[in-house]
Amino acid sequence: MRVLRFLLFVFLAAFLGAGAGLGYLAYALTRDLPDLEALDRLRLTATSTLYARDGSLLAALASVEEGRAIHRSLVRLSEVSPAALAALVFSEDRRFFSHYGLDPVRLLGALWAILQGDLQGGSTITTQVIKNTLLKDLAQARTLERKFKEWALALELERRYTKAEILEMYLNVVPWGGNAVGLKGAAEAYFGKDPSALTLAEGLYLASIVPAPNARYADLKGVRARMRLLLDGMVAEGWVSPEVAEAAWQEPVAPKGWRVRYDGEGNLLEAELVDPEARILKAVDFRFAPHFVLEVRRFLEARFGKEKVYGEGGLKVYTTLDPVMQRAAEAAAKGARLPEGAELAIVGLDPETGEVLALVGGVRRAGDEYNRATRALRNPGSAVKPFVYAVALENGWTQATLVPDRPLEFPDPSQKDGVWRPKNFSGTFLNREITLRYALDLSLNLPAVYTAHSVGIEKVAERLARAGFYVRYPTLAIAIGGASITPLDLAAAYAAFVNGGYRVAPQFVSRVEDAKGRVLYQAAPERVRLFSPEVAYQGWDLLKGYVYDLGERGLAKGARIPGRVVGGKTGTTNEARDLWFAGVTRGLSAVVWVGRDDNRPMRMGGREPSSSVVNPPIWRAFVAEALRGRPGGDLPPPPGLVAVRVDLLSGLPSPSGVAVYFPRGREPLPPVVEPQEAP
Repeated sequence: MRVLRFLLFVFLAAFLGAGAGLGYLAYALTRDLPDLEALDRLRLTATSTLYARDGSLLAALASVEEGRAIHRSLVRLSEVSPAALAALVFSEDRRFFSHYGLDPVRLLGALWAILQGDLQGGSTITTQVIKNTLLKDLAQARTLERKFKEWALALELERRYTKAEILEMYLNVVPWGGNAVGLKGAAEAYFGKDPSALTLAEGLYLASIVPAPNARYADLKGVRARMRLLLDGMVAEGWVSPEVAEAAWQEPVAPKGWRVRYDGEGNLLEAELVDPEARILKAVDFRFAPHFVLEVRRFLEARFGKEKVYGEGGLKVYTTLDPVMQRAAEAAAKGARLPEGAELAIVGLDPETGEVLALVGGVRRAGDEYNRATRALRNPGSAVKPFVYAVALENGWTQATLVPDRPLEFPDPSQKDGVWRPKNFSGTFLNREITLRYALDLSLNLPAVYTAHSVGIEKVAERLARAGFYVRYPTLAIAIGGASITPLDLAAAYAAFVNGGYRVAPQFVSRVEDAKGRVLYQAAPERVRLFSPEVAYQGWDLLKGYVYDLGERGLAKGARIPGRVVGGKTGTTNEARDLWFAGVTRGLSAVVWVGRDDNRPMRMGGREPSSSVVNPPIWRAFVAEALRGRPGGDLPPPPGLVAVRVDLLSGLPSPSGVAVYFPRGREPLPPVVEPQEAP
């Protein structure tokens, strides 16, 4: 009996000693706990989402943690399907709603494991929130310090927050393998879905892999066995009915990257991991319009800084892209007939607001991030001439003003003999005076150079710079394409001919909101006055003339769209290094550029191609489809302009001539016929 009491005393002393030792250890390890208020201040990186102008999803910009792209979009409980939520809670912490942060059943098991030297076990949804936020630095460490700190903080977390709030935290912080963090990222990574669309079977799959997602992703057969156990447990505990469980089991779950085959009973007959990278979400995940999205990303970085975009993230970015127009641009680009080795850019923007509605920055290489629409600064060739003539119109000229098409010489120290002798593209000339309008219809160089010289090259250079052209030196060569411009800026400049005379600033983003819906940026049109409404409309009239005046001999006949009035101008630079067509119509200013990235001369079928052959059909294919069903009539002239039919060559009134707009009081008059003396 004495021995029994002694043994009992020894056991009790050992138990109390162990308890005291464990208590002291717990105290020592939990003295320096993180402040739980840090959860309120915690900045969770989150994926920024881009939307097209119709509200459809355009792209996602992943956040960055520790130099790595992370796909995490914050989700509310109300945005998660109840079936998937039930699967996750049952699998991870089925007594979550009845315990106070620590599950007594799991806790006893964890303590027993600790006494045996195993530091696993005891995890609840509440402790996982702590592990993945406040104790993130210790998340991979299997130590007593982490365990005791998790338990202490879990109790405090339960005291301060509701169960719903804690569960929502969990759904947003748990890593799900690859680069997906949180349920929304996981749903997209594994099934390409929003959490609201997840089925019970898909929720069970995600619940089954979350303890070791990278390893379990590669073991679909093992995951299916785990799903079966979970379903049986949910039925046994009354979470789902047998019928619901059986329907979930028979659903052919196919995570991204897997090729699978099931029988009618839900048995996995074949499973092959064909693309292990399929679940990895890219830093920039496009739905379409990759070059447009990259331009939006560049804007966001410049406007808000990389730390805001990638370090905090969660931005909702509403862009200007019109999906219908974008698809029309991409179809036109895909069907384009291009010179050997050539690239292409297409831009379409709203001439009133500058909103970029469609953009193609290249067609040759997949994954190519070089955006030719916004970065290719190239010479515009004859596409600059409408601006030269608009400056002349502003200085008192009319479309019927006569300009010479004959050899011209100008002093130029850069030339071999100190003289510059410009030539027409054809190398020939009419050797007479013709109207300004006819000179543009034929795209003659000599009249354009003469015009710039007569009105003053400084005036022309200043106006071109204001329109968005890069003018290095104000020389006469800029009148026939010596300045430089990007396709995007040329579209913004051409908008002036149909919006009353304003160059519009291109805009890719209309509004940016943070994760809480607060507006961080709201776009407003930016317009720079280039010409008066009267001059701008006469410029529009010139552009229409270029498309229609010469009938089947017209250089831009390929741009005509039945039922729609269009105007525009081609441009071809020396040796066909750049081919352009810039056109405008009601509701759209659009540009098509074709050229090589290395700026070498282009060839097409062994010959030097012309912009009048290559570009207008591409432009027409884009614009006709982009504006299908929208108004296509002519624009009304502003007050003060009158239409007179004139002969294109002489500029004199002619009933059979072309209708041309003139300022009232400056319209051409028929020649005065001197009365003859009677014999």
